[in-house]
Amino acid sequence: MLRNVFLITLLICSACAVHWEIREVASSDDVDEMPADRMTGRKPGVCWVCKWVVKKVKKSISTTSTPDEIKNKLLDACDQSGFLKAQCKSLVSKDSSTLVEEISTSDDPNTICTNLNVCTSKPPPRKDFILSSDRGFYNL
Repeated sequence: MLRNVFLITLLICSACAVHWEIREVASSDDVDEMPADRMTGRKPGVCWVCKWVVKKVKKSISTTSTPDEIKNKLLDACDQSGFLKAQCKSLVSKDSSTLVEEISTSDDPNTICTNLNVCTSKPPPRKDFILSSDRGFYNL
């Protein structure tokens, strides 16, 4: 009797496992990789704060702004960046001359922060999980 219950339980578990099999779709081979921020030693949020500050400063400067004015505007924007203020000020003090030069160009904030190696050039691939029961719906 116990053997029969065990075999039925095993059969039911196998059927459930096959039915609820989760399959990863559109994934690159990065399962074991660490996020880019950890690999390069960057702190989380620095990319966001870089883009935010560059966008804010680019809106507030004119074509006649001096490098000192741009640097002061960068530091003022860092004061308004909330809990990322320390990361922002560290970024500005470390890369101030490059930041000032990049802000003076017509590049967008994403390009500028990528050129500073604060942001990666493209976001990591998105992973979608689809239940095996949905394969017919997604034509997989």
